[in-house]
Order: sequence, then structure tokens, then C-alpha cells
Amino acid sequence: MSKRVGKSESDRGGPYDPAVSFNLDGDEGADVEVVSDVSALIGYLADWREDGCSIGLVPVLGEAHVGHLVLLALAARECDRVVVAAGPRADVLTDPVGRSLLSRNGADVLYAAAREVDPLPVDDLPDFAVAMEGEYGRRSLTEAVGKIERLIGLIAPDRLYQSGAVFQRACVLASRLSGRDGAPLIRVVDAARGPGGITPVAEIDRLDEAGRERVASLSRILQRIAGRLADGVSTPAGEIAWGLDALSAAEFDGIDYLEVRNPRTLEPVDRAGAPARVFVAVRIGDLRFVDSVPVRSADADR
Repeated sequence: MSKRVGKSESDRGGPYDPAVSFNLDGDEGADVEVVSDVSALIGYLADWREDGCSIGLVPVLGEAHVGHLVLLALAARECDRVVVAAGPRADVLTDPVGRSLLSRNGADVLYAAAREVDPLPVDDLPDFAVAMEGEYGRRSLTEAVGKIERLIGLIAPDRLYQSGAVFQRACVLASRLSGRDGAPLIRVVDAARGPGGITPVAEIDRLDEAGRERVASLSRILQRIAGRLADGVSTPAGEIAWGLDALSAAEFDGIDYLEVRNPRTLEPVDRAGAPARVFVAVRIGDLRFVDSVPVRSADADR
């Protein structure tokens, strides 16, 4: 079994905005191995490790969208073998078109569990996550983190790929996995987004047309805030005030938070020009949407 030609770290782009191309064209001749049995998956993993292959993991916790192909394309560029792990809500991946797209974008195996992944218990979260998420978001965050930790324990990947829209989840995972033997490198990809430019925590298909437009406006609001902070024409406090007014005008049912924070420590940022990301969580009915975008100031990635 041959390995992919790897790239040096200097060739791979930055951790937040890699230049990744992906393929949306189907091909009847392209297919991916689909396994639902854990023992079959372990067999593949054992063979790959015997050949000295590096392994990337792309988890799909909810419904699949085009952003997952971006994560997959980067994983295939950086790792010798890639596992896409998806639950029953991502059943579109197991049909012929879905399997073809996975294959064309570099997946080697689709682990399609017959039921939702049973999350590992997560008894505590880092202080930064508790302060931002509150009790409502904490339940969703701990479940997602527990599911991914369960998959990490099963697959033991060298790299784990996450969307920048759920940047806080990646930070929680990095904090919890720090110092563990064999912990994967976590790669955050800001380009990996679904319809409307956002990764939903719950099914966007449950929204009516007006609700979908509100979700689409969320990304535009965040991009405007990040752009003004990057240009140095405003302050975090000023942009948060503007953003809260804009979110209220968009008639979200609830605004859990709008924050400008350091991308490495998640401490609040109070001045323009400092490394920063913009974080938001809003609600429409019983659905909750989170997002995060980077502030591309000159010093942001130093």
C-alpha cells in the first residue's frame, strides 16, 4: 500500500486559512470504502500503521455539507490516509454521489456508524468555555467534545480537522488533549463552511426562508466587524456595540454572546491591532447557531 506524497510544513499554508481546492464533480468510477463495523475499521487502521502511514480524521457530527469537503481535501493533502467518521444524520455520504465526492476529495474510508456516536463523559470544561457558553451552550459543546474524543480514542489519528466556525470546540479539545500521549494535532480551517457561510449546531433545514436569511446575515455581520477591526478604524468595544444592534435588527430570538477574543488564549481583546477572532452565538426558536471568524490584522498571526 503506497503512501501519499507528503508536504513539508512550510508548503502547507497557515493553520487558519490554508489554500485548499476541492472537487464537487462526481465520478461513477470513484468510490470510497464504507464500513459500519468497528472491527473492519480497526483492520484498515492496523494495515495503514504497519505501512507507516499517517492518519487524518474528519468527523461529521451532524448533517454533511460542502465545508466537510474542504476539511477532507486538506486532510488528504497532509496525511497518507484519511477517515471520515459520520453518524446517521449524514446518510447522504453513503449514497453513490456522496461516496464519489468523498473518494474524489481524498477519503480512504467512510466510517458510517449505524447510530450516533456515544460520547465520552466530559465532566468539566476549561474556564474560557464555561464563561462564554453558559449552561445552554455547555450541553451542546460537551456532547460534541465527548463524541470527538470517543472517535479519537477509536481511530488514534495523527491529525484532527475542525471548521473555524466551531473554533471554540477546537480550543476545548486542544486544552483537554494537551499532554496526552498520542494526541492528534488539531487543524482549524476557516474556509470549511456550510450553506449561508455558517456551520449550524442544529439542522438549518428546519428554518423557514426568513430564518435562513437571518442565518446568512450573521456571517455578513461578523465579516464586517472583523474587517473594520483589521483596518484599525474601530475598537472591539465599538464593534461589539454595533454588532449587537445589527443582531437585534436581524430579529434573532436570542443573542447568547458576541465577543472579540484572542485566538490562542480566548481572553477578551480590548484594543484594535491585537490578535483576535470574533465569536458569536445566537438562537432562532430552539435552534442555536455559533460562528467565529478571524481578524486579519498585520499582527494577527504572529
